[in-house]
Amino acid sequence: MAAGFSVKDALNKNSKAGIDESPRARFRTKDISIFKMYRNDMNFYSVADIEELAGDILLSGLKQNLELVYAPCEKGEYRIVAGERRWEALKYLVSKGYKDFELATSKLTTPQDDDEEQVEIIIANSYRSKTISDMIEEETRLKASLERMKAAGKKIKGYDLQSGRLRDVISSMLHVSKTKIAQIEAINNNLIPEWKEELKKERLTFSAAYELSGMTEDEQRETLGKFSETGELTHKEVKDMKEAKAAGQQVSESDTEENGMNPPEARAGDDYETPHPEGITSLCYSCTEYETCNVKTGTCTSCDQYKNRAEAYKTDEQRYSEEQDAIDRETKKKLREMEQEEKMQKLPSTAPEEIKTIRVSQDKFEEYTGEYRKPYMITKDDGFKVGNVVKLVVFVAGKATGETADMRITCKDDDITCSGLSDGWCVIGLGVA
Repeated sequence: MAAGFSVKDALNKNSKAGIDESPRARFRTKDISIFKMYRNDMNFYSVADIEELAGDILLSGLKQNLELVYAPCEKGEYRIVAGERRWEALKYLVSKGYKDFELATSKLTTPQDDDEEQVEIIIANSYRSKTISDMIEEETRLKASLERMKAAGKKIKGYDLQSGRLRDVISSMLHVSKTKIAQIEAINNNLIPEWKEELKKERLTFSAAYELSGMTEDEQRETLGKFSETGELTHKEVKDMKEAKAAGQQVSESDTEENGMNPPEARAGDDYETPHPEGITSLCYSCTEYETCNVKTGTCTSCDQYKNRAEAYKTDEQRYSEEQDAIDRETKKKLREMEQEEKMQKLPSTAPEEIKTIRVSQDKFEEYTGEYRKPYMITKDDGFKVGNVVKLVVFVAGKATGETADMRITCKDDDITCSGLSDGWCVIGLGVA
């Protein structure tokens, strides 16, 4: 226990915060000004779609309370444990003149230490939509906190930290499979910094990152060259690279004296021919029957018994990832075609106006283009300027539908001109282009 701290101090602190410590299905809430709250440094989750959330709260009120810790400091009186998006949305509404949203109903809690508070933050965000970067950071922080709590002999109700693997506890807390947790750990432990940065920028899929984590650091850096050329790297492309390298190693190993055979150059009296540099890699090396087949050769190009090893051993997650990669490629192709079509409609003597694209759902598209359309939008700042034309593109199930609308920016606020906005976000007014 820290020097100078006593049970009386804790009771006084909890009394000031209005906290009842006894476990129960009911808990005490308190209406607290949003300006007395401050951001939690341990909350690493990305904050997005503030405008949409603010619109929902404006329409039907706050549906879920915030969760706070009474911890007065120069930043404020209450540190946020859960509800930072709701807090940002409420600040945005107040900044727009809706003063009734300054007081927020909040649950007061008292974690015993930083690890317990970190676990509470992660559990509170377990059901939200997350970026891949959020998922990896979430697993890393939760594992570190649980390891420290386990070493200190601490307990968490409903979970046994002392028996079994922590991976099972993490899987249960995050509501994802143990296999997924193992894949996240592999990415976090083995992916080189350059690829982690691409993953953070959402330019690399999770399944592709997992495949890359199975390569050596030198092999991973080799793949960066292909990525820099095309701007994309799919799970299948990484898988193919690994299989090609494995096939080359099998060719080298299978024809050595160690395996009971002479090198190809020393073999005589058979039909073996050393492939030319431009030659074809034998199908045998990628067949599921390679280990048991008695007719395999180094130059096989056709076989009626061939079964592709990579295809046969794919997991459901890998197949799903390939489908998503295909959708991403099709979407990029469609957007390029749309941009090209617009360029062709421009007169040669007319300088084309740069049009930035914003993805929206079908419902949001109708909100911004319908009869009673919403006149403003909160979005990431992509260098928008007043007078620019932006194209709203409808996406359903991760795929562009082809439905679009051009809107002109009539005004703009960013994190410099509006204190309610996070760094990198802005509010733009939308009018018909």
